[in-house]
Amino acid sequence: MSNEFKRETLAPKPQPPSAVSRREAARYKKNAPRQPWYWTVLSFASSMLAVGSLGAASGLIFSLARLPDVGSLQSYVPFETTKIFDCRGRLIANVHGEENRIVVPLRDIPQSVQQAVIAIEDERFFHHRGIDPRGIFRALLINLSEGDHFQGGSTLTQQLAKSLFLSPSRTLPRKLADAWLAIQIEHRFNKSQILELYLNQVFWGHNSFGIEAAAQTYFGKSATKLTLPESALLAGLLKGPEMYSPYHNPNLAKRRQKLVLQLMSRQNFISPPEVETAVKTALTYPGQQNHVYRAPYFTSYLLQRLTERFGADQVMRGGLRVFSTLDLSAQELAEKMLTRMIKDNKHINITQGAMVSIEPKTGYVRTLIGGIDYGTSKFNRITQALRQPGSAFKPFVYLTAFSEGISPSKVVNDAPVSYPAGNGEWWTPQNYDHDYYGSISVRRALEKSNNVIAVKLIQQVGVEKVIETAHRLGITSKLSPNLSLALGTSEVTPLDLTSAYCVFAADGMRTEPILVTKIEDRAGRIIEINKPKPRRVFPEEPLRVLVDCMQGVVTRGTGAAAYFGRPAAGKTGTTSDHRDAWFIGFTPDLCATIWVGNDNNSKMVGGTTGGALCAPLWARFMRATLADIPPSSFPRPKSLPIEAPAKPKTSPSPTLRPDDWLLTPPPAKVEKKVLPPEILPQESTATESNE
Repeated sequence: MSNEFKRETLAPKPQPPSAVSRREAARYKKNAPRQPWYWTVLSFASSMLAVGSLGAASGLIFSLARLPDVGSLQSYVPFETTKIFDCRGRLIANVHGEENRIVVPLRDIPQSVQQAVIAIEDERFFHHRGIDPRGIFRALLINLSEGDHFQGGSTLTQQLAKSLFLSPSRTLPRKLADAWLAIQIEHRFNKSQILELYLNQVFWGHNSFGIEAAAQTYFGKSATKLTLPESALLAGLLKGPEMYSPYHNPNLAKRRQKLVLQLMSRQNFISPPEVETAVKTALTYPGQQNHVYRAPYFTSYLLQRLTERFGADQVMRGGLRVFSTLDLSAQELAEKMLTRMIKDNKHINITQGAMVSIEPKTGYVRTLIGGIDYGTSKFNRITQALRQPGSAFKPFVYLTAFSEGISPSKVVNDAPVSYPAGNGEWWTPQNYDHDYYGSISVRRALEKSNNVIAVKLIQQVGVEKVIETAHRLGITSKLSPNLSLALGTSEVTPLDLTSAYCVFAADGMRTEPILVTKIEDRAGRIIEINKPKPRRVFPEEPLRVLVDCMQGVVTRGTGAAAYFGRPAAGKTGTTSDHRDAWFIGFTPDLCATIWVGNDNNSKMVGGTTGGALCAPLWARFMRATLADIPPSSFPRPKSLPIEAPAKPKTSPSPTLRPDDWLLTPPPAKVEKKVLPPEILPQESTATESNE
């Protein structure tokens, strides 16, 4: 190849002159080689991606740079106390001060504790540098399948970082933050220091922070003396201290302990024979220590709800200011009254009682007493106990009947009827005093808590409709679909029953029970406000008819002892063999429930009834609590004529409600009735509900 040829072929392509005519410029542009369109799109996208990535990276770097300095752990100061106030700003409780944590060095913490925690919480603790890619990958798979929340994958170091510096939220930015902080912690501290910080920091349940407090709470001993079975049980609590507590759920706690031991064996911390021996070892617990909270049942229930909402760490060490709905004056008055009443009636075998009051229009819980001695028993009989309500359930039957068009003046004969109970046996509901009055009005039947007519009504309107009514008003427990439901044989919690009665008082509007009105963080910023959100759950007219009839219970019925000089309505309840006694009553301003009985379900003696025992106490409490609130009346039902009010605590006058008197003589014999099998009284619930 000649040199001339090489120079010609390697010569640069001609460029447009610096100054050319428009025609020459156009001809050059037309003949110039064109770049494919997709290259332009890709170039633009790449530029934007680069700019976006640079911006995101800059933002991430800026955010990470603003995170706390992990060097502050060298001078770490324990959490700030959370304070709980009543509705008037009076202090109820200081939650988790420094006295609840005793810091112990790692050398004093048994190897069994350290190994158990590592086995269940972070098996690769000694192999990662703050974050565990394997754990992150597993968590990523879960996140991709579940969507909104980022879960799992946290190492012990990340958990420590979150506990000390971050919020409990499960979001991607928070996960990135605790990962970054974990890396910094691993860079500044060795594994022993990190493990020591972790074991002294985390929440173990029941007001216990750190392993030393946990050892004292659950086993009444120092952490240095914990055994392998005890260590495994404590490690199992970390995932959910309240859920897996042996004081709350001993079976769940034991299952978690076994899981921890199996993981310890799998990771070669202990041998299989040691697992078997530890699982078989019986553990004893000293019992929970007395709390110093005022209104302890209310406070403990409130803390449980707050922990579900914010997480244990935030509640117990976040310096929150919680403004509750409790009225401390009414609470302490109710505590004194209930305790005195139980003490005065121990001779008739009454050992326990509970009270709760709620404002019907707002749902604010003003008092809550779950038992007579929190130090002896922390079981909350208002929120946790399932008890038969007896005749206190009858208003749901009558409300259903009124909504189906049955009039309170309708005359029904209370002749006893026998219903097949299976196995060739018959169930015959009986009235409390075993007397029968013949034909009486539906109104009078409710006032006198007539059992026979209540069963006839539920048979007429349908059991399922009554169950639907109860659930609409706020009963959440399972109700057995049989005729004995009319007599209150299905168990409910007192809180549910009181909340449902609030709908009666609020003219068909339901508001969920509210424990807290406002929460502030340690800096005084409001982080939560709870306002009443009433919603209509039942039509006004049948409810007004029911309330009109229930006022008669107080003025001249089984609840006459509850009359205290202002418009009020309510219902007594006494279960079979006098195992439970109730009075639930309300004014337009306040609804209150009183229950007495025994935890072992033993019988009260002496013919104890809700009307004789609970109603008088209810009247004294309501009179004192509402002393500064002007009386108000319930709305009148449009379907009933205006009548003169019944005289309290006296027999009815024929000039007031002539339909209340007996219209026919009592029956001479018992009628037997065949029913569809789905509404037959079940053998286990075909008991007599009295009063």
